[in-house]
Amino acid sequence: MTFALSRTSGDPLQLTQEHELLVQPRRGGEVTWSLDGVTLTPAERTRGLDAWVGRATTEMHSLALFTQLASQIHLLGAPLDWSGAFARVIADEVRHTDLSLRMSALLGGPHTVTFDERTFHLPVGGSLRAHVRHTIIEAFCIGETLSGRMYRHALKAATVPVAKKAVTAILVDETFHAEFGWEVGALLMRPHEGFEAERGELARHLPGMFQSFARQSCVTRGPEWTAAQPMVESGENLGSLTDEGYAQCFYAGMEADVVPGLEAIGFPEARGAWQAFLAAHPG
Repeated sequence: MTFALSRTSGDPLQLTQEHELLVQPRRGGEVTWSLDGVTLTPAERTRGLDAWVGRATTEMHSLALFTQLASQIHLLGAPLDWSGAFARVIADEVRHTDLSLRMSALLGGPHTVTFDERTFHLPVGGSLRAHVRHTIIEAFCIGETLSGRMYRHALKAATVPVAKKAVTAILVDETFHAEFGWEVGALLMRPHEGFEAERGELARHLPGMFQSFARQSCVTRGPEWTAAQPMVESGENLGSLTDEGYAQCFYAGMEADVVPGLEAIGFPEARGAWQAFLAAHPG
């Protein structure tokens, strides 16, 4: 069942008012949703629209996943400060989805996210603790870390004021998400009964995780070839990168942040998995 929430007629609902308060950027003030004074070619508009529609879907996925995760940590007996931090992360994902959809609508695209709900909640495999650890490592330590780097470059690329504002609002939150994820990931790596077996099983999933994020980041060739390609298209930019630009963010983020971070919290296998990935993507 799908619920539609209208903002266009009648008195606003209280939940609408609360939502509007929540989605205001944490820094930088309100976003002025206008393209006044901006002339976009059809290609520039299409590139921007594709980027923001994709982000809306990705951010909605994160919202669903992190909401599930927030309930699971209670069952593990996590301290209350974890709950407070997760509450912020969930609120941030609501904001990101809203910002992305408003950018989409401004460019003539959809106002809502369409997705297959069966892909949104990860099944719990093994112990709940192992599942939570796996999700934190994959979604935060890898996913949010790479996302932050991508948004930093998207901000540099953006020339349209409304896009700069929207990207900035998301980037502020993504930086926190990555830092939060690494802190929680390190805490979840403290030894306990059955820990080594769970750690080893998760380490065996690292190559698959690397491949998955490479696909999401449009990786098709090796790092040297990728680095030689343009990161952005010429002309007005709505906060998007070329496919090779996203791939450059992947390679740089993996090398500088993700692999060393995984090694530091207890996954020495990360270096070998990354070397194997690079060997499979020469040039």
